[in-house]
Amino acid sequence: MRKGDLERFNSFVEFLNHFVTELNGLSEEGWVLLVEGRRDVIAMESIGYRGRIVTRGSLAKGGIASLADSSAGVIILTDMDREGRQLAAKYVRSLSHEGLRTSLLQRKRLLAASRGVFRHIENLSRFADFLTP
Repeated sequence: MRKGDLERFNSFVEFLNHFVTELNGLSEEGWVLLVEGRRDVIAMESIGYRGRIVTRGSLAKGGIASLADSSAGVIILTDMDREGRQLAAKYVRSLSHEGLRTSLLQRKRLLAASRGVFRHIENLSRFADFLTP
């Protein structure tokens, strides 16, 4: 790996360590993480996220009402591709309509930290061995 690539990799790993700590803190405050699918759940757990995670499939099965009753808000962490952007916008509208607070800040920060190279949440599991527990 070239020096510049190694520096970017190390910088992203450092970001992920802080990112997961932040997400875990928000989870302790009652925030729930929304991802697209089961592989995203596995990836988030593999990098140390310990909070409640819901998927778009669970929301489709009537999970929005349960979120409204049991969470402080929803962190939307869909993929960084076109479909993920569209889903994020859809969930901001539908969850806000149900009276839930939503956050796209973490998704935006992850996209910026990856410098546009990283696209899919499920790929975060590749960094699990490099993160501090």
